[in-house]
Amino acid sequence: MDECKQKNSVLSSSQKWAVIMAGGIGERFWPLSTPEHPKQLLPLGRNGNILLKDSLERILPIVPENNIWLATSTELKAIFAPLCLLPEEQIIAEPMRRNTAGCLSFVVAHLLAKYGEQAKEIVMAVLTADQLIEPVGCFVQTVSSIMNYVAENDTLGIIGIPPIRPETGFGYIEAGDMLCQDKDVNIYAVKKFHEKPGEPTAIEYIKAGNYFWNSGMFFWKVETFLNEIKKTSPVHWNTILQMSEEIQQNHPDKVFSLFQNLPNISIDYALMEQTKNIVMAKGEFLWDDLGSWTSLERIMPKDESGNVIWGRGVPIRTTQSIIYNEGSLPITIVSAGIEGLVIAVSHNVVLVMDKREAQNLKQVIEEVEKHFNREEERL
Repeated sequence: MDECKQKNSVLSSSQKWAVIMAGGIGERFWPLSTPEHPKQLLPLGRNGNILLKDSLERILPIVPENNIWLATSTELKAIFAPLCLLPEEQIIAEPMRRNTAGCLSFVVAHLLAKYGEQAKEIVMAVLTADQLIEPVGCFVQTVSSIMNYVAENDTLGIIGIPPIRPETGFGYIEAGDMLCQDKDVNIYAVKKFHEKPGEPTAIEYIKAGNYFWNSGMFFWKVETFLNEIKKTSPVHWNTILQMSEEIQQNHPDKVFSLFQNLPNISIDYALMEQTKNIVMAKGEFLWDDLGSWTSLERIMPKDESGNVIWGRGVPIRTTQSIIYNEGSLPITIVSAGIEGLVIAVSHNVVLVMDKREAQNLKQVIEEVEKHFNREEERL
């Protein structure tokens, strides 16, 4: 098997950067996750860590702490900064939501404003703050290998996870030929990205053997990123350059106006799914994206009846359910004769939901807000 050819021995520490995207609140974990207490602060990481701390600790063996930026919203920066996980100047607050393409354009504009042409030599790891990954050592090896590869080969990179079930909640990557192996990390050409499939298609993907879950972790040299996004989404490329100039001139109003005019699309749509210059590293580690209440069934122990219980709960003739008692209120959850429900108590809210409704929780929240708005109008 061919080894990956590297022109230089290793990347210098100053070249390695990481951006942790943490701009959402995680509505699908409501009422536990709220605008005042977002999902990134839930204690679902290793050894009871909050998820944000977990994501920081994973990347520290690779990237110096002063080269890690947290990309979030203005509202969440006010929540994250007092935690002192990173210096406040390393928390980059976007003016408004413009999805992940806007987020990363904003970050690259700041890098260009701060470091000028030298910023183009930076190799970025783009990570998220709501994933579970084990073992960390395998993750570190995979990230190190793909960062070295994209630095030397002027290509974009992504990590693909071998699917262990016909998951319909993740996007998939169709891998092409294996390009090389860096230590124990296999690197492949990418043939195509595929949207979240139905279960029959997901089963076929597993049988095919060359389809991988899209981990949402991206890697590139800043210069390569700029070259590629210029081809696939010129509006982002042009806005990045304009924002960097206005940031240098300390014109926040102009930066706001430029950012506001960006399309609200993901980096997947704006770049990754359109470019042909992309490779995939195979992630041989356990990975899960904590997207909804039902993901707890994959990461937390179950009792003999298949229930996940957190906090004070007494399940009686209860099966295949999730009972989560956040514990800030003096309440015990007692369930009897139920199956397949989510019961969650947090922030003065009791949620009782069929597990099949887990992916529809955003719509549930909208209905709740409408109800309270009507109540206020009556008063």
